[in-house]
Amino acid sequence: MAVSGGILILLALMILILPLQWVTAIVLAAAFHEWCHILALRFCGAHASALQIEARGARLRAEGLSRVQELVCSLAGPLGGLFLLVFARWIPRTAVCAGFQSLFNLLPVYPLDGGRLLRCIGLGDRGCIWVENICLAGILLIGAWASFRLHLGLFPFGISLLVLFRAKRPCKATFFSVQ
Repeated sequence: MAVSGGILILLALMILILPLQWVTAIVLAAAFHEWCHILALRFCGAHASALQIEARGARLRAEGLSRVQELVCSLAGPLGGLFLLVFARWIPRTAVCAGFQSLFNLLPVYPLDGGRLLRCIGLGDRGCIWVENICLAGILLIGAWASFRLHLGLFPFGISLLVLFRAKRPCKATFFSVQ
């Protein structure tokens, strides 16, 4: 397991900006998300060879998975987070954070889980790139609309630009990596 200094800086900034209950909920939701990926890997008979925790997210790495196994492992994190919504009455902050994190991770943008799912269903690199570009264009348009039409400031547009520049092209990797 490798932890970057960037995640520590991000956590410090979050503690300064957000109430501690929300920071705890965000961390617990992210940990549960990754734990679901690890459980799915074990269910598929594999194990994580590396876990990297960075400011951009956490990455699990496993080698030698078939497309079906990779599909199961990619879906495990977001589905686990959405499952936490069942417990929203008892852990509301964590459930909300897990729900939003799951929906974000299901975006068909590589390296998110949704981008991995596109690769697993056999859409091909060209099809993945088309779907990803349409999704990124939609995110950029929504961010611009929210910033300039709804007068919400530059934050929504800035976040959409961050997602746009964060996206990577699908590669023909021989290992499974989820975020």
